[in-house]
Amino acid sequence: MSGEGATFPLMPDGSRESRDLELGAAMRSWAQTREGLLQTRLDGPFGAGELEPTWILTISGEHLEAVIVLFHGPRVEVTVVWFSAKEDGVYSGREADITPARLAGMLEDVVAMECGAAAPFWLRPVPEG
Repeated sequence: MSGEGATFPLMPDGSRESRDLELGAAMRSWAQTREGLLQTRLDGPFGAGELEPTWILTISGEHLEAVIVLFHGPRVEVTVVWFSAKEDGVYSGREADITPARLAGMLEDVVAMECGAAAPFWLRPVPEG
């Protein structure tokens, strides 16, 4: 991932925009520390409406492709296409009221999948159909 990381502290007013920037900064920081292990691309912030994304992080590894999408709320939706010999398939998960620490934990779960761990409890297989 290229570009300079920036920090955006949560404003005292706790505004949604400041939380969006804080989570985007957390994603950027996380992605920069994973350079070499995974390919990452962070897009945003977007001046999005309530139902549109504010940040999108794409992760590519040897065994998976993942898209992590942040929305106002703050909400996160994660989709992983896993090319594992054990558990091929598409996995999806979402959470509301996400914090930077929880977001980092979810991203680390995706890295663990790339390294051969089982899918975390919060990611569920998407039925084929």
